[in-house]
Amino acid sequence: MWHRVPLRHNDFRHGTDRPWDGIRRRARLDRDRPGGRGRGRRPRVLRDQREPLYGFPSEEGGDIDVRGFHVADGTRYALLDPPAEQYVVNQDGVTDGYEAYAEVDLVSYELRKFGTLLYEANYNVLEVVFEGPVALDDVPRAMDSLRSLVESHLPLDVPQSYLGMARTNYQRYIGEDPRRHEPTAKKYLYVIRGLLGATYVAESESIEADVRTLSEAVLGDAALVSELVDAKREHENATLDDDLRRRADRLVEDLFETTDLPEPAGKEEYREKLNDWMRDIRAA
Repeated sequence: MWHRVPLRHNDFRHGTDRPWDGIRRRARLDRDRPGGRGRGRRPRVLRDQREPLYGFPSEEGGDIDVRGFHVADGTRYALLDPPAEQYVVNQDGVTDGYEAYAEVDLVSYELRKFGTLLYEANYNVLEVVFEGPVALDDVPRAMDSLRSLVESHLPLDVPQSYLGMARTNYQRYIGEDPRRHEPTAKKYLYVIRGLLGATYVAESESIEADVRTLSEAVLGDAALVSELVDAKREHENATLDDDLRRRADRLVEDLFETTDLPEPAGKEEYREKLNDWMRDIRAA
């Protein structure tokens, strides 16, 4: 478990010159847990992953979502009790002992799980690699090599991952029966970001998280997306007026109809190179 060490609110305040100093100084892992074997779990990379990264920040600043990976003692995989795949703080409610900084939501994947998600083209993990302010990076050269490794194999099946995200959000929050709920600007933005992201990766073989940048690149215009962002900024759960909703529905329908993705290529070489990269990280 993460040490319950003081993380002052000022350490995470938006707009400060060095908002991650608190994480750099204090985010360390418990090396003295019962049954521990000395090396503990070493956090290697942590990055801020929240709505400003996507291009639609909350007016209030929103939660601070920190994602990254750590390295457990690799010999523990030979034991009956292997290391946990991930460690979370404040993701499903406030973790006991962290009430004073409930706005910090942290997920750290053990290296093996992190590599598995990279291999599966998980867009959230890829955005951790390519985007977002750095909270902690003990292996900057290794992260540079990882970005180059992934880019040399894109698009992989990343477009399908983004498209799956768009479909899930559409079915869950917009769907065919609008009487169940009143879709918000935020939900439309998640669907549109997924649809645009799918096409962007397929065409550019690169990763981009910002929905306005995606709209400019794919559609040549970010006007409608900007209206949705402005609506969300005015109120976190802002619903849409009839005109904006009609236009947003039309864009979503057009994107679902016109998104044409290539068949994913084989990933054998990608898997082999990820394994090599993970061996280097675990040995570092």
